[in-house]
Amino acid sequence: MTDELTNLKEFSVSEISGVLKRHVEEGFPLVKVRGELGRVSRPASGHIYFDLKDDRSVLASVIWRTTRIIQSEFVEEGLEIIAVGKLTTFSGQSRYQLIVSNIFPAGTGALMAMLEKRKEQFIKEGLFEKDKKKPLPFLPEIIGVVTSETGAVFRDILHRLRERFPRQVIIWPVPVQGEGSAEKIAEAITGFNLLLKSSKSPRPDLLIVGRGGGSLEDLWCFNEEIVVRAVAQSEIPIISAVGHETDTTLIDYVADIRAPTPTAAAEIAVPELKNLLGKIDDFGGRLKRPVFLRLENVRKNMTHAKKSMENVKYILSEYIQRFDILIVRFPNILRIYLQKKKEQLFQMRVAVLDLDFVKSDLKTKHRLVKDLGKALNQQIEGVHRNKKNMLFSHSRLHDSLGYKRTLSRGYAIVRDKNMKLVRNKDGAVKEKHLHIEFNEGLIAVEVKETE
Repeated sequence: MTDELTNLKEFSVSEISGVLKRHVEEGFPLVKVRGELGRVSRPASGHIYFDLKDDRSVLASVIWRTTRIIQSEFVEEGLEIIAVGKLTTFSGQSRYQLIVSNIFPAGTGALMAMLEKRKEQFIKEGLFEKDKKKPLPFLPEIIGVVTSETGAVFRDILHRLRERFPRQVIIWPVPVQGEGSAEKIAEAITGFNLLLKSSKSPRPDLLIVGRGGGSLEDLWCFNEEIVVRAVAQSEIPIISAVGHETDTTLIDYVADIRAPTPTAAAEIAVPELKNLLGKIDDFGGRLKRPVFLRLENVRKNMTHAKKSMENVKYILSEYIQRFDILIVRFPNILRIYLQKKKEQLFQMRVAVLDLDFVKSDLKTKHRLVKDLGKALNQQIEGVHRNKKNMLFSHSRLHDSLGYKRTLSRGYAIVRDKNMKLVRNKDGAVKEKHLHIEFNEGLIAVEVKETE
């Protein structure tokens, strides 16, 4: 053995594995690797094992079950992804592997495919249906804004609201891009809904959720399921204002209304004060015009009535003259009237004498009619007694001859299910179900055997 080999440091297998592990982990504490998913394994332990490969190499990768990955649905064999994590070694099999802390689809195509998949899922659940849209308040007292406090979106919304109709605005600052942004946005929407009107921070009447434009990857947090469901469950109406007019995210479909830009969201949220004042003036004018027209007609009528009153004395002069003539003629008219009434009274007296004679004649006739009535009543009572006695005799005869009297002596009548008489044994056997009538009532029986 040469001196060179003699002086070479000797390692155990575990020692050399430890040295390699330190070198790899210190050299690659955080890396981003792009590749295609292959051989995905999900054992009962909850960990996820998969290969990340390209056309020349394969990198073993693992996601521990304690790792929280929002995009865990991207771990599907055949997808091209970007994995973020640290490199380490697995001495048990003398290999290196990637411990993944986050994962994203690689490229716009993969993102679009995932977006369509989620969209179809939400459509099946009915989250985008029109009948679930809430109406926006005409003039909200308080507007809540979910966006970044450092971006231009909030300033644009405030500026547009001041121009149109100043309102109280409350911002819930959230990150609108990157890891953890989806949870923060969902938390803000839910938090606004949990506020009370009487609290120090009162509950808004309307929410605006938005951010500026960006790539599909930049806007991806607004496509996350947690955000979509928070918007769907919100009791407060929501305006979605994400990106520019051409940008579309899933919360645009679930929100109560979509605005093409954050500035447009402010325009949708409140009416324009100038237009409202103009409409009020217009309505006021419409109300005043008929009132003024009515007053003008009344004034004209009063003027006409005033002119008519000036001719009253001329109109009344003729009636005054007629009244004077009647005063002169009144004594003669009264005397003639009294004479007529006297003659009418004399005629009525003569008529009363004639009426007394007629009354005496009527009394005689009345006594005759009364006597005839008594005789007729006596004849009717006699006929009634005879008929009553005859009916009683017939009733007693009917009772003595009726079948009920026979039943009372211990006999019975057999009937079929339609209550028709069964007269012999063959008929009873044929019917099977029978009714037997005794004096006390009916019983139902079933024929099972014959003797």
